Amino acid sequence: MKMKRFTLFALFLAGMVSFVACEKDDTKDLNKDEAQQQITNAEQELLTKSGEIVATDGYKVQEYFATQLPSPFYVKSDVSKSVVPSRFQKAYELTRQNLLLENPEIEFYFDYFLIEDFSELVGTWTWTPDGWTHESSPTDKVIVKFPYPANNATNNVTITYYDFTTTLVYGETVPTGIKVKIEKDGTQVFSMVYSATIANMMKYSTKVTVTFGPFAISNEESYDASVNNKVLFSKNFTFKKDGKLFYSEDADLTITVVSEESANILITAKQIIGNLEFRLKIEANTSELETGNPNDLVSLSLYTTSGDKVGDFVWVLEGEDWVLYFKFNNGEQVKAETLMPSVAERFNSFIDDLFSNLYRK
Repeated sequence: MKMKRFTLFALFLAGMVSFVACEKDDTKDLNKDEAQQQITNAEQELLTKSGEIVATDGYKVQEYFATQLPSPFYVKSDVSKSVVPSRFQKAYELTRQNLLLENPEIEFYFDYFLIEDFSELVGTWTWTPDGWTHESSPTDKVIVKFPYPANNATNNVTITYYDFTTTLVYGETVPTGIKVKIEKDGTQVFSMVYSATIANMMKYSTKVTVTFGPFAISNEESYDASVNNKVLFSKNFTFKKDGKLFYSEDADLTITVVSEESANILITAKQIIGNLEFRLKIEANTSELETGNPNDLVSLSLYTTSGDKVGDFVWVLEGEDWVLYFKFNNGEQVKAETLMPSVAERFNSFIDDLFSNLYRK
């Protein structure tokens, strides 16, 4: 993976996952063959889980609703019209890549379930050959009925939005909670719960939990810019199958403003992909991120989840680009994107997302 000398490197850095490691007993440095096997196992698990995800009814129905049917109400509620709640828009609508494995075939449309104009949409929306019809009952839920697959003889899918809550922030109404469930042929195949705690425009936290088939997702984030000259951000994301963790992201970011043109950045993060655990620490001034050697600013290593060391990551300057390499414990180096393409793409996406939180408007 390449980065154009250093603004992009800053983006890369900030999101990466990682790393304050606990010392574990009976651990070792893996040799090259052992390390390659661990990386191969993680790549295979990532691809296998991706296939299992898209095969579930919950995934297929939510994708169909978002991409194949004209929405009964989404256009009315897709954009916040207020300047003040715009800070919360990212938290409310979520970043889709936060809640999925990096795979071009996988996409969750959570923005279709985080509706804002709830009171204007309550009632029952029913799909007919001529389009949507609307009844005003019930008055405390939004219910959507449609057929799946498209040629099904009856409206066998029901999406229910309920328990919608809001709060006032500087006179503006901001959503703080909603629950959604999808039922197909009378069986629940998908659920989502969103909640937010908002102290003010500069300090808030959010939590999202999603279940479908054997899978469960949880994403918690907090943002605090209420203290002068300091921004704090934390994130905890887990993806489990049958209660067993196979993917997670943990990160803590602190920005301390030194001057109008300078800030100190501290990032500690950890990302687990299958049997692999990426550990990252960055401690630098923004001026160093623009011009410095990344190897002097970043500690990025790879372990197994049992604590064995797989290797380290280093940056090699090739022309004007810093290129990420993986260094085995014997010193041999290979381009990261060549050795672990799917895994490298996934943690690179985490980096982009994590750093984007530092530039919330």
